[in-house]
This record gives sequence, C-alpha cells and structure tokens, in this order.
Amino acid sequence: MELPTLEETDANLRNCLLLKADDLYFTLANPFGEQLRNEFLGVPVEGLADENLSSEQVASIDLSRFAIADTVHRLHSMLEGRQLSLLSSSEPDSDYARQDALDFLEHFLSTLPEVALGGTDLTAAGYGSVRRIYNLAFAWLNLIETIEEAFEGQTESALAVTDLALLSGLDQRTVRNRCGPKKEIRTSSDRSSRDRASASPAFVRLHSLDAVNWLKERKTFRIEAIDPAWIASRLDGLDGAQAARGLLLASVVNEGPLTSLAGSIGSTPEQLRHWFDDGTALPADALDALTSLLEI
Repeated sequence: MELPTLEETDANLRNCLLLKADDLYFTLANPFGEQLRNEFLGVPVEGLADENLSSEQVASIDLSRFAIADTVHRLHSMLEGRQLSLLSSSEPDSDYARQDALDFLEHFLSTLPEVALGGTDLTAAGYGSVRRIYNLAFAWLNLIETIEEAFEGQTESALAVTDLALLSGLDQRTVRNRCGPKKEIRTSSDRSSRDRASASPAFVRLHSLDAVNWLKERKTFRIEAIDPAWIASRLDGLDGAQAARGLLLASVVNEGPLTSLAGSIGSTPEQLRHWFDDGTALPADALDALTSLLEI
C-alpha cells in the first residue's frame, strides 16, 4: 500500500482549502465574500487566494482550525498503523470509520471546483494525496468489512479488484488476471446482482478467503492482528457456518496464509477452503486447533 506521507497530504490539503476558499469568495458578493474567504483561511488575502498567496503564506494556514484536517489525519493514522478501526487498532469496525470520517471526506472532495477560478489552475489539487487517502481508506474499510462479514457467514467479500490493487500496490491489470471463477482469487456475480436488484453480472465479488489469503501471501502487506477477545465475543451464538468462516478468515489475518496455517493445524489449504465454502461446522479437532492457535 503506497501511503502518502503526512507532510505531502497536508500540503495537498492546503491547496484544496485554497480552492474551497476562492469558491466561497465567488459565491458571495463583496465585501462578504472576501470576509468569509479570509476568515475561512485564517490568512488575509487580496484578490484570489490561489494566485496571490505565497508558498510561505499557504504553508502557514493552520490546519488545526479545520475539522476536515482532523478527519484526514485520523484516516491517515489508521492506514499507517494498518489498524482495524478508527477507535481500536485490533477490533474490526468499518461502519464507524465510514460514517464518522470517510463520508465527510468524500463530501469535501466532491464540493471542490473542477473549473479554474483564476489564472492559476489548482483543480488538480482535488486529485492529489488527500484523494489518495480517501481511495486507500475506502479499500481498507472494504477489507475490514470483509472480516466482519465472514462472522455473518458471507463468502463473498466487500472487496473489488480496484481495492486489492490499492492494498497490494500492484496495477489493476495484474490483479485482475488473478481473479476469475476458476482462478487464484475466485469471483462471483451473484451477491452483487442481488445487492443491485439486477441480474446483470457486470460487477463481481471476490471470494473472501481467497482475497484475504492473497493479500497475506504478499510480503509487503501488513494488517494489525485481530484481538482474540473480539473474536471470542463474535463467535458467541453463531451457527456452524458463521463460526467456521469467521474463524478461518481471522486465522489467516492473524497467523498467515493458508499454506502456513494448514501446516500449523495438521491440514491442507484445500481442506481449509472446502470448510470455508461448505457452510458446515468445523470438525471438533480443527475447531480446537484454530481456537488454540488464536488463543481464544
């Protein structure tokens, strides 16, 4: 995962704020537009902000005044630490991050003007490091959601090919070549069709275990281990299929890809995949081996 540095992200965010500021300036008649723009930036400006502020003045914009900067920093910290939620590094929770951070960042980016408002064209700022943070966070939260949904019995993930490309650092074509009904990362159009109330197979879902296992096989990929107490709490009251799928996916996240995991419990990768796909309770010896391995 190619994460921009916080310094790069802050510099890009300040340019995004210049776009936003000049948009406010044009929206209101003077003197109100100028007053609002200057109060928004916290820096006095004559004329257009994107044309007349020096690089030193732009760098002096105090990001601590902006809630959107806090949102971007929180998402960056989650990605940098490969955390499983905004609230806890080791307890998966995709909903809170989406609702409390990602949705607001999406709205901010969507409101940036895409037409140059003056002689200096800063419209590309909306497609810089801040948007990269948004795209990476979107993919990362789809991975977290995939972990959560395994404990609900799902075999089809929230992940798309674009997500795997971002998380792995590979180009989309390379990842797409590994995906298909009979390929390394199996695909299905069934759930996506149901989600969209359509029979169209144009959008496919990636198999949960295959997708996470493929990521874990990459030496450069890292994710925080799931808290055993969280796993134990999620297992409480689940049926056999839910428990089996949740345990197997959590084991790949915490212990490594199927090739090494299977050896640790005296099984084979093919058998682990069969148990995940089959939708039945794990054999007692496999269940004991996995819970022991995860220290549940």
